[in-house]
Amino acid sequence: MKRVLIVIGHPYWSRSVANKGIVESLGGLDRNIVFSNIKELYPEGDIDVDAEQKKLLDADVVVFQFPIMWFGAPSLMHKYMEEVFTYGFAYGKGGDNLKGKQFIVSFIAGAPEDAYSAAGAEGYTMDEFMPPISALAHYCSMHWAGYVGSYGMMNPSPERCSAHASRLLDKIDSI
Repeated sequence: MKRVLIVIGHPYWSRSVANKGIVESLGGLDRNIVFSNIKELYPEGDIDVDAEQKKLLDADVVVFQFPIMWFGAPSLMHKYMEEVFTYGFAYGKGGDNLKGKQFIVSFIAGAPEDAYSAAGAEGYTMDEFMPPISALAHYCSMHWAGYVGSYGMMNPSPERCSAHASRLLDKIDSI
């Protein structure tokens, strides 16, 4: 069974509906999933780098779970990337600890899917927003396995959150 680490990067976790619903759907399953909710674990922003790197070492599949904010990952997720994916650990001389791990992004967006097109309200497709994150995977010698996204998730039903969780599990199982 694949060992999965889901890093949750929602900066307003206490107000989250969609991300909480997805995580709750996944947490109730009999799977080898470790959750690292960086807002809950480190409310003051002091990430325990050693602990987070250990979780990454133990995982076969790494999933970043977050809401799209200002056309990408929220600053909390970037803080995690900057502090945990360090030279000598994730890249650079001696930094091959993540080599070969599968990397997936799981996101929710408040806007409807048709907003993410050249003619839509956002003016770009979601594929055009992903290069900075897929580049992280490439730079750290991880396998970019793509993303699972759900749109129009401002006030989602539990069924929509569960459906997202199912699609994410399908992607994990397919790699």
